[in-house]
Amino acid sequence: MNTFAKPGPRGFGKSEAANVAMLAAFIIPAVLGLAGIAIDLQNTVRQKSKVQAAVDSAVLAGALQRQRGMSEDDVRADVKRYAESMISQQGGGLACDAMTVAFNTENQDISGSIHCVQPTYLTMLIGHDALEFNVNAASTYGIGVVDIAFIFDVSGSMNSYNRLPQLKTAANAAFDELLPDDAVLDGTVRIAITSYNNALNAGPYLDAVTDSRTLSADASNSAAQSNYNAYNDERMIDSATGKRFFYYQTGTCTSGSPCGRNSSYTWNTRRYFFEDTGLSSSCVYERTGADAATDSAPGSGRWLGAGNPRWNFSAGSTSRYDGWKNVETSGATGYSTGAYEGRHGLCQPSGPVPLTEDKAALKAHVNGLVAEGGTAGHLGIAWGWYLISPNWAGIWPEDSEPRAYGGQRTSKFVILMTDGDFNIQHPSASRTSFRQSMDLCDEMKSLPSNIQIFTVGFQVPSNVQRTGDGRTILEYCATSAGHAFSADSGEELIDVYRTIARSISDLRLKH
Repeated sequence: MNTFAKPGPRGFGKSEAANVAMLAAFIIPAVLGLAGIAIDLQNTVRQKSKVQAAVDSAVLAGALQRQRGMSEDDVRADVKRYAESMISQQGGGLACDAMTVAFNTENQDISGSIHCVQPTYLTMLIGHDALEFNVNAASTYGIGVVDIAFIFDVSGSMNSYNRLPQLKTAANAAFDELLPDDAVLDGTVRIAITSYNNALNAGPYLDAVTDSRTLSADASNSAAQSNYNAYNDERMIDSATGKRFFYYQTGTCTSGSPCGRNSSYTWNTRRYFFEDTGLSSSCVYERTGADAATDSAPGSGRWLGAGNPRWNFSAGSTSRYDGWKNVETSGATGYSTGAYEGRHGLCQPSGPVPLTEDKAALKAHVNGLVAEGGTAGHLGIAWGWYLISPNWAGIWPEDSEPRAYGGQRTSKFVILMTDGDFNIQHPSASRTSFRQSMDLCDEMKSLPSNIQIFTVGFQVPSNVQRTGDGRTILEYCATSAGHAFSADSGEELIDVYRTIARSISDLRLKH
């Protein structure tokens, strides 16, 4: 008799289920582990790229300091401090050893290297708690691939003591240094220019950086006020003519009324267009909101404000101080005239010059600068950044598109010049021009932008605004103390701009 029982269907099913469970127990962790490796590798590569950018920038800054005669010990400490400050911003658990800085006395190279450990999140499931990597960079003398933005103060004080003509001479000297006549024009060095006073002229790029609103004639003065207040940061376009305008209103003025006329005067719906008042139609002011201190491209929620004049529509006030009556009686002639305050719609005719290697065009632009008005320095800083930001590539002409951040042998520089306080901001802004400038400089110097900022103070008075620790805005914004310059005469200003230009021209990264 056969005493061995044959396995029935149920027994076979249990055996198959057990096998599947065993296979799953091996396969699922393996699949998860592979997916985890891919995710953690991608994260680590991203972190390494950021560390590379920090080390690149640090050794470049060190080379500049060495050129100016700083000792090796001081340069070493400065390079370490600069790199470690930027790396500390990365987060994600990234931990790096102290940076090693070495000097080559034969070829003038400064090299930096650093070892980092990035904790894993999923790969730890298969026993790997961290991924490690090394980063190396060196700087030497030679020509680099650079995008440079010059920022010029053209406020009214630049008309004093012959400052503006001296600025023009110094800027032309810098252009000659960066773009020598015998240089091959291959796009290696490109220069952009922006200038500012109480507002900034966006030139032909106005439509690309601001939002517009088409309106019909208002039925009443209250409707005019409501529309103006609601859309003052947009380009308000007349639906009938396509022109930009201030507002629509009607009114009657009689003897003894607040408008101060000697006889009765009645007008119907009145249109004041930019073209009719002499105001520039391409002025802009700062961006507000979450993207105020970023280089995000313009768009929904990130538009810059169109430079419409401010208006006070209140009725029943004193002579010549009614918003809608004042323009009728005195015209739009200058700003701070009664309730009409147009400085945010008044800017110099010098619009931005996107990146170019056309030295003749750069010189012609600078030689045509005129100065008047107040000093909204934060606007100049923002637009200097925009002109070399790859995020704004869609705004500028194709040949002027900025290079990507962190590109090999690519460096970006901003050269900020002013002669005094930053003292004007738009009423819609929640921070002063000084505070906005600090925030913009912080972001520009941080990763991924990694922009080196030179500052030039020209005959700056000793009583200018200062930060809590006693620094001027120029000292605060400069990448390091060695990036901040001052000049008290035209000759010194020429020397400063030449020094900066040579520093930029004489740097190159070696990986």
